[in-house]
Amino acid sequence: MGEIEQKPTPASRLGAPENSGISTLERGQKPPPTPSGKLMTVKIQMLDDTQEAFEVPQRAPGKVLFDAVCNHLNLVEGDYFGLEFPDHRKIVVWLDLLKPIVKQIRRPKHVVVKFVVKFFPPDHTQLQEELTRYLFALQVKQDLAQGRLTCNDTSAALLISHIVKSEIGDFDEALDREHLA
Repeated sequence: MGEIEQKPTPASRLGAPENSGISTLERGQKPPPTPSGKLMTVKIQMLDDTQEAFEVPQRAPGKVLFDAVCNHLNLVEGDYFGLEFPDHRKIVVWLDLLKPIVKQIRRPKHVVVKFVVKFFPPDHTQLQEELTRYLFALQVKQDLAQGRLTCNDTSAALLISHIVKSEIGDFDEALDREHLA
């Protein structure tokens, strides 16, 4: 008989110990029990600046909301991402996946939670999904535009050229003169 091939998990590819907590990627893990009861709506700002509304039970842990966002995006490599929001002192904090959402976000109707990259892998070749690479590119683009990521002029020109190429494709002198102007 053939042996079952074990695929490496994102945690093992990054050198983390086997049982390092809740992972959105580990196969066979049971999600935390979803409490029933009243639903609340939470607005999530995606990396492409669109906003989506998600309904989750009021007493649900943050993992339920995070998993709903990952499922909505069909995102497999969710370990690299997180949800952040401004707390009552206007300090941006990460949504704790184990704590109930209502204990973290005081007024969910008035707060927009952002879906963002939580950390970048040390080696980009560890990313297996095209969607993950695309979301990382959107995060880098946002960080450059908002001044959170700084680089020298040469690197900035190279990054901008990659962004332009990804948005309009290969350069065609007859078609692209107006766009580059």
